[in-house]
Amino acid sequence: MWKTIIICEKPSAAAKIAAALGEKVSRREMNRVPYYMFEHANKEIIVVSALGHLFTLKNKKPMKDYPIYDLDWVPTHVVEKKAQTKVFIETIETLANNADEFISACDFDVEGSVIAYNVIRYICGDGAVKKARRMKFSTLTVAELKNAYENLMPKLDFEIIDAGIARHVLDWYWGMNVSKALSAAVEASDQKFAKLSAGRVQTPTLKILVDREKEIAAFKPEPFWTLDLLLDIDGTEVTAEHKTEKFFDKAAADEALAACKGKPAKIVSIEPKKYQRQPPFPFDLGTLQAEAYRCFGYSPLRTQQIAQDLYQAALISYPRTSSQKLPPSIDYKGIISNLGKISPQYQKISKEILAQPALTPNEGKKTDPAHPAIFPTGEMPEKMPSTHNKLYDLIVRRFFSVFGKPATVESQNVGLDVGGQPFHIHGRRLIEKGWISHYALYTGTEEVLLPPLKEGQKLKVKETLFEEKETQPPARYNPASLVKELESRNLGTKSTRAPTIGTLQLRGYILGNQITVTELGMQIIDTLAKYCPEILSEDLTAHFESDMDSILDGKIRKEDVISEAREELDKILQKFKSNQVEIGKQIFEAVRTTRAKQWILGKCSKCGGEIRMIISKKTHKRFAGCSNYPNCKNSFPLPQMGMIVSLNTICKECGEPMIQVNRTGKRPYRMCIKPDCPSKADWGKKNASD
Repeated sequence: MWKTIIICEKPSAAAKIAAALGEKVSRREMNRVPYYMFEHANKEIIVVSALGHLFTLKNKKPMKDYPIYDLDWVPTHVVEKKAQTKVFIETIETLANNADEFISACDFDVEGSVIAYNVIRYICGDGAVKKARRMKFSTLTVAELKNAYENLMPKLDFEIIDAGIARHVLDWYWGMNVSKALSAAVEASDQKFAKLSAGRVQTPTLKILVDREKEIAAFKPEPFWTLDLLLDIDGTEVTAEHKTEKFFDKAAADEALAACKGKPAKIVSIEPKKYQRQPPFPFDLGTLQAEAYRCFGYSPLRTQQIAQDLYQAALISYPRTSSQKLPPSIDYKGIISNLGKISPQYQKISKEILAQPALTPNEGKKTDPAHPAIFPTGEMPEKMPSTHNKLYDLIVRRFFSVFGKPATVESQNVGLDVGGQPFHIHGRRLIEKGWISHYALYTGTEEVLLPPLKEGQKLKVKETLFEEKETQPPARYNPASLVKELESRNLGTKSTRAPTIGTLQLRGYILGNQITVTELGMQIIDTLAKYCPEILSEDLTAHFESDMDSILDGKIRKEDVISEAREELDKILQKFKSNQVEIGKQIFEAVRTTRAKQWILGKCSKCGGEIRMIISKKTHKRFAGCSNYPNCKNSFPLPQMGMIVSLNTICKECGEPMIQVNRTGKRPYRMCIKPDCPSKADWGKKNASD
């Protein structure tokens, strides 16, 4: 019998794909790795998954010096000793023996295509690559998976694979070599080891943050004055603003204040206006991340992870997309109808939308060659954590809103004369809610209702509001606004921008949601700018991003892009080496200062000393201990994984310091350092619900 192997990206996807394609599916295990078997059209089909990347790049010889460009793909467990990839590789190798057909069914993007290609190439062999085919889908729904299998691409998506391989190689070249250069510089100058990191996108991103930090530090506030009036209109309080929003001349401000004191406000003009607020566009990943941060405070990385979970559950389409367009092929009517069956709230909205004469989504200009905008599939969700429920509801209501009618708003701009000084008040009311009624939980109507007014009418001034203020420095980036900034500068990709910010946090270069740069982050950028500014170049990073897009389009060979990158990096690293000792001296002091500050967790509740993070010389484990040891032996265990950041606050329950633990690829969590603190009593319940 003909034997077909279908390679998936994760076990949950394998289960979905097997259930969609087979009628009598047998679930089996080998090495505790699940796989699925069934017969279809006289074929024995085996569906088995990878566990993300089963192979990773590694230097062929020890990295005692830099640069190194001699790389090879090796099993991930060779590099990451605790990785579980070994059993997956052994299972796939056994199952693929004597297979006649190989199908890539990983996510249709750069990473998914590389995952499947490496599995087929390094486990199944070059012959398998030549005859392998590709399933292309944007949702894990039964209908789309069946369609993807029945309409297989005739070969693997080699343009996407090549672009992915080029990206991995360039990221390794930059990340490993520049990180090694930074660490080697510190060792060369002070004979002390410091684990530092840099990257092709990471370092220009850090420079953006450092530049903003310097803008804020250099900002000189300028005083200005505002003049507003509190009016009484038939018992309703309304604030009128002076036409000059900010007075930078104190004499002019005082003159305006004196002129209007004790005078009534006379209406000199009423300008009514009607306008429409068009429905929003469908979500692409960037706008979903921004909206989830605004509504729920989710970091971009957290949003990306939750969205991926929703996709794996077949509840939404593939989230890592740049598109703001919905193809008609997804059956708008069917999805909206099915969403109405999920809850009474959705049912009401669903009926309203389906009653419209036509279903035409309001789409943006952005497109993505691989996937449409993010949309709910209409599948019935099972019980989910509250975090997932919130994001799913946001996506569903956004999808509804896209098909909604425009909202109609009526505004009034009322001109006032107060002692010869021009003021105005603004009124605004919603005449027709349209799409806003579908998205009301996440968007404000911002209504300002005014009583009936007419020209010549005089209004009573209850209070004069005269304030001195100062201009404010540029706002700090938050994770969501930084993702948007990186997108505007073509730095990174929709998939890598959020993880890049997480890496900067884990390395101790940045802190907080209103992002500040640590001394270490500042010093690294200042030192590189002085001795080797090419490492910081946005233009160079954006250039290679553009080249990788050209690989996708079949315009450039990956070998040419990799060769050019190597030549550029060679020049940069030779320049770096010539200044290595000076670079190391300047960076080491920042490393020492930053680490010392980061390791102070708070005040000791017993003696008033400092509670610091300490590494045990005997066990090499970290714990929190008092700086007055041995006179004070107050100490606490600490989590052994993740970066620990002091929150500079004390626990409301027990008074001990609070910390945040940042973990790669996972949601940060906050905790009191006292193990038996009452605040941890319901941790098990929280973990179950969130």
